[in-house]
Amino acid sequence: MMNVSVTETVSPEKWRERVLQAHDHGFVFFDFLTAIDRDSGVEVVVRLAFNDLSESISLSTSINHASLRLDSIADIFPGAGWHEREVGEMFGMNFVGNDMQQLLRHEALGLPPMRKNVVLSARVVAEWPGAAEPEIKQDGRKVGNPSRRRQRPPGVPENWLQS
Repeated sequence: MMNVSVTETVSPEKWRERVLQAHDHGFVFFDFLTAIDRDSGVEVVVRLAFNDLSESISLSTSINHASLRLDSIADIFPGAGWHEREVGEMFGMNFVGNDMQQLLRHEALGLPPMRKNVVLSARVVAEWPGAAEPEIKQDGRKVGNPSRRRQRPPGVPENWLQS
């Protein structure tokens, strides 16, 4: 069995139309929908396949950070509804036509955590496990490298919570 995979980029205006067109051409197996925060905007990717998985297509589109709105495909592929809601929570997107009810996060938890411009304050408040910790002997003495500076967690700017 030969597995053929195609990748295609479409404009946000043509997103729903192209997904429907792929469905009508036999790509009726919904695999996943996800997003990636890029400097130019949020890229949304969907992977569809034939039922026998002999062919698949990955469609992607890029949405400007200012708008973050895209037509829902949940009525074409019901399984996409959950994925759209997850992307909505994690990236701050709105899929027009989908019930964007919260799935994973409490709505008062702040900004979408998967966006690059969001600092996860829990990384700063809690001690970062990747930091070099001195060994503490049974008599209470700390041994190790006392001159080693405290490491910042990944994704936390240098000036965050400085006192």
